[in-house]
Amino acid sequence: MFRNHLGIDFAGTNTTREGHPLPPMIPGDIYTVDFHVQLPVLYPASFSFSPAIADGDLVSYRMCDWIDNALVLEMARSRESVYGFLHFDAWVELNGRLAAAGQPNGAAR
Repeated sequence: MFRNHLGIDFAGTNTTREGHPLPPMIPGDIYTVDFHVQLPVLYPASFSFSPAIADGDLVSYRMCDWIDNALVLEMARSRESVYGFLHFDAWVELNGRLAAAGQPNGAAR
């Protein structure tokens, strides 16, 4: 789970949602799982990751362990302006232009 400084859940994922369900475990089993995340540009504040382990599937599960705020990141002010909570990684395309009234072939003024 990824949370902001107010404790509001921003995003979350798990092995099953990412297409890598883990096999059943028995006491004493040890698994290491790496999640690779590309963070968007966020507003300056503290954010935290809270890892957990559950028994079940995406709909029906029982929480086995949860470590609140196991990793805390302090986001500094970015070179990019952030309006709202985050800056989307986006691209822009100009697909066409309508001719202005009285302008031949859409010529610019």
